Amino acid sequence: DSISMHEEGKVGLRNMLSFLKYRISLTANMWTSNQTLGYLCVTAHFIDDDWQLQKHIIKFTQVESPHDGRTMFNALLKTLQDWNIESKIFAITLDNASVNDNFVATLQENLVAKGQLLRKGKLFHCRCAAHVLNLIVQEGFKAISGATKNIRESVKYVKSSQARKQRFEALVEQVGIPAGKRPPLDIMTRWNSTYLMLETALQYRRAYEALSQDDPQYTYEPSIRDWKVAKNLCKMLEPFYDATNVVSGSKYPTSDRYFHMLWEVKKELDKQSSNADLTIATMVHGMKAKLKKYWDLSYLKICIPVILDPRFKIRFLEFRLNQWFEDEAFRYISKVEKTFRKLFAEYSSEINVVVEKAHPVNTDDSNPWADWGRHQNAQTLLRRPTNELDKYLEEETMEVGSNLDIMQYWKMQSATYPAIARMASDILAVPASTVPSESAFSTGGRVVSDYRSRLKSETVEALICLQDWLRSEDSTLDNIAGNIAVDESDCI
Repeated sequence: DSISMHEEGKVGLRNMLSFLKYRISLTANMWTSNQTLGYLCVTAHFIDDDWQLQKHIIKFTQVESPHDGRTMFNALLKTLQDWNIESKIFAITLDNASVNDNFVATLQENLVAKGQLLRKGKLFHCRCAAHVLNLIVQEGFKAISGATKNIRESVKYVKSSQARKQRFEALVEQVGIPAGKRPPLDIMTRWNSTYLMLETALQYRRAYEALSQDDPQYTYEPSIRDWKVAKNLCKMLEPFYDATNVVSGSKYPTSDRYFHMLWEVKKELDKQSSNADLTIATMVHGMKAKLKKYWDLSYLKICIPVILDPRFKIRFLEFRLNQWFEDEAFRYISKVEKTFRKLFAEYSSEINVVVEKAHPVNTDDSNPWADWGRHQNAQTLLRRPTNELDKYLEEETMEVGSNLDIMQYWKMQSATYPAIARMASDILAVPASTVPSESAFSTGGRVVSDYRSRLKSETVEALICLQDWLRSEDSTLDNIAGNIAVDESDCI
């Protein structure tokens, strides 16, 4: 049955994690079923011995109320101990709910006290990039609450009846707009759905103008200014939309891409801050303040993965941060480099990398040029890399245009740079976003449906985990767990 299959799979996965050379990062999300029961989903992210990115749900458990920091801490610590991976954790990515700050602070304190986190947990708590981007956009939307109303009402009006849809389709054909996706109605709390609604509606502007002439009941025609604001909004939100898609990927490392996507967001906000439209300029002011707030909370986790990209390294960060922060850049650069070097020292110690010591060459004092020889030798020693990190950083960067597979690069370089490769395996496994892990909730909705509302908690976990593990082996098995027969004994 599903329980025994889950236990069998769990034994195999636990063995795999126990022999894993590298550290594991986590994502944790709370989900509420249609029976208003709270579930905690914990997903393990790691790079295996073949340098393949792996993602597996290791816990999907019902959590008793209240869903506060202490309750979540107890549930997660029990999960880590059950899987015997307490000493293997590198980082955890969470959304920005206030309860998560309390929860992760308690967990970090517990693991640091046991000596189980590197750098005393400075890189432990990662804030979900997609949620940060959402908070920045929502801050801007506070300034334009009514600016998109007529476009939203127009989309809603057309969708409200079949007759209106048919009339609109006829007008679309009449004004010569090519066939394509019709404007979707947004969900006001999801900015990306508003972006897609505005972007699509702009393509149908002439059809809405024709509708206002053809249908006297249609009273929501957007004004010229409404369309202008929509166009400016789409232009400004495009890098946010692109960034969200990139950091929400699950088939490739995302931690090393987050910085570059934030840079594109920052450039667009700088550009729009001088927009002649006061609505847009006001919107941008709040967004830039929110970006700075979350940058200061997370810049170490955002910058450090960039150093591991051989096309960029530390020099690229210096270049970009000087562009971004000017006189303030030094404090960020120095903290990032200091943290990276201390982290490298910990990894070197863990794998017993011997630091090369340079020995000066003796020179004959009877030689009239002996002092010059000693000076040249001293300068050579100063320039010579004393460890693999200095060697890596001083080595020429690869071409930016090169199509680099960063996982394969570090797999190939693991003999040359053993400590840095070990760092890369842990840091690149950290997911920038919790979005890929949230797919478990759609599975949860199918498993804990109105027709299966009496399933035991352990049965729910078995079905969710089984589907996830089977999907990892074969993407064609997406619906296996949903189709597994449920015995009467699996119900409460």
